[in-house]
Amino acid sequence: MSEFSYDLNDTRHYITPPEPNALGQQFAILAGGSPIIHVRCHLQREIDTATTATESQTRQPLVVGSSALEIKVQPYWAPRGASRFLELVRDKYYDGVALHRVVPEFLTQFGIAKDVVQRVEWDERPIADDFETTDFQPGYVSFAGSGNDSRTTEIFIVMPGTDREQLDYFGTNSWETPFAVVDAAVEGSVLSKIYDGYGDMPPWGNGPDSDRIYDEDGYTTYLSENFPKLDYIDRCYVVEEEGLDDTEAEL
Repeated sequence: MSEFSYDLNDTRHYITPPEPNALGQQFAILAGGSPIIHVRCHLQREIDTATTATESQTRQPLVVGSSALEIKVQPYWAPRGASRFLELVRDKYYDGVALHRVVPEFLTQFGIAKDVVQRVEWDERPIADDFETTDFQPGYVSFAGSGNDSRTTEIFIVMPGTDREQLDYFGTNSWETPFAVVDAAVEGSVLSKIYDGYGDMPPWGNGPDSDRIYDEDGYTTYLSENFPKLDYIDRCYVVEEEGLDDTEAEL
């Protein structure tokens, strides 16, 4: 473990980096005051408006006071995770994505693209783990994963009411590092209104199997026929890049 120093305002500061990650990498973040980046994700709910057997369901905005997730990205919490999330948002990766794992007092998970080409392309581009810099709280956002340096596109949001034991367990896996937080009062936010009737994914419940969603017919057949009440993301965007301020909603 190496120590390094830097000079600021004629004062010498000494820093010892944290323990290495699985790749033996060490780093320290000196720009801890970098700007928070506001991402807004509008939600939709599939509504059965069919009047005949041949008509299909349509998706309409999920209206629950606020129909958007207001996500404040904190780049200095997890620089790699924050950068990947913003890259995906700008690529419109999350537009049309199903909220496929919704478990009250635990988590909401999403991030398997509706577009087959997109989900195959990004699934082959994992990023290295970040160092843990902050403890989990309800409303915190992290990438999901399956091993060291396995993060690709799926993320989860810690749900309101999650108990202390579970909050302490989040982050024990190297890939679980918060990079953002859902803004506003978590207990009254849109998180508590997302449809959760299908339960957890197999083998813990009867909800959608993420492996099946990755199949070519994951959206066209599997989700639409077996889980018609799921909520979806309409679109995500960086608020400032849409010419809006933090208090404006897109028309």
